[in-house]
Amino acid sequence: MKKFKQALSEEAPFKLSDEVMDRFCSLMEEKHLKKGDVLIECGELNDNIYIVKEGILRRSHMDGDKEVTIAFALTGTVIISYHSYCYRRPAYYQFDACCDSVVMVVKKSQYEQLINESHEFAVWALNMAQCSLYYYEVKQSVINVSAIERYQALLKNRPEILEKVSLKIVASYLGVTNAYLSRIRKMLK
Repeated sequence: MKKFKQALSEEAPFKLSDEVMDRFCSLMEEKHLKKGDVLIECGELNDNIYIVKEGILRRSHMDGDKEVTIAFALTGTVIISYHSYCYRRPAYYQFDACCDSVVMVVKKSQYEQLINESHEFAVWALNMAQCSLYYYEVKQSVINVSAIERYQALLKNRPEILEKVSLKIVASYLGVTNAYLSRIRKMLK
């Protein structure tokens, strides 16, 4: 649990005190996912808050008949369907496990109760939401580079994704075909 708490605390600049972190963790229930299991289904209402404890999950959606991987979630990453959480609408994105994974689940009512009871936790929750927007912008800035550069960035910054995630999903994330990803990998060896 220590590694999990450390990873969670690194997701945003604002740090929770040990007391508030422990209180937050006491609300969590562990959920185990097998590779391919869906955590949040596109089109379904799911307003829970999830935090990756182990493994890798991905956020994806369908673009016509093409599945597009938008992002990956690793240890400490908070996962929320904002459509469901904020507006009680069906989820737009799907979140599924890229490998056997463990997530911690907090019900929306418990999360909001802690926000109402703890100013410190409320500031942390706001900071997490702001960081989510920041990482979205970072991702958008990376999209404008070549597929080779995006692959190299993954290799440098998140090698565990390349070790544990299928090449089909990595190709979807990079916006290339499986064949082109294979060529990129051969060129870089």
